[in-house]
Amino acid sequence: MTTERGSEIDVRIRPFREDDWPAVHRWFNNREAISSLMEVRPSFSEENAKGWTNAAVHADGEDRKWAIEVEGRDEPVGFTALYGLHRQTAPELGALIGDDPGARGVGREAERLTVAKAFEEFGAHRVYGRIPAFNGPAKKAVTWQGWQHEGTMPGHIRRPGGELIDCEIWGISADGWRERWSGGE
Repeated sequence: MTTERGSEIDVRIRPFREDDWPAVHRWFNNREAISSLMEVRPSFSEENAKGWTNAAVHADGEDRKWAIEVEGRDEPVGFTALYGLHRQTAPELGALIGDDPGARGVGREAERLTVAKAFEEFGAHRVYGRIPAFNGPAKKAVTWQGWQHEGTMPGHIRRPGGELIDCEIWGISADGWRERWSGGE
């Protein structure tokens, strides 16, 4: 396997813990960070954060979430997720960097680690992602991983103010992943 990584600093993903809720609360109230998500919530209370975190801690079904840790930080800076595991359809990758991680490429590396889990631990045959068309950094991250743009859904996302945003579909197969990350072996 290649030793290439996506970040300037060490990045790890780990299962959520109950005491992660303050970070979750902060992320989902960071308007700049959540503006690139598929859906933007008008508010996210402490109770919402505790419930979201509790669900992430106890997830053992189709949806799994991991906290993103970086060196030098006491709290996670964001999360990654796989939605729809163990189905006939491919799981979807989700990610949010809610705090400034202090280095470039943290989200890209966290996504790479998560997609590796999809293929290596969960036996996914492919992984896909829905990306708002304006989200250049997300498209750059998946392109680096070897993903392909598979189509665009015009006006798929409607923001609370009525703005319609195109949504791009990106994906990679297990074979494509192995080819990208085999290091030429």
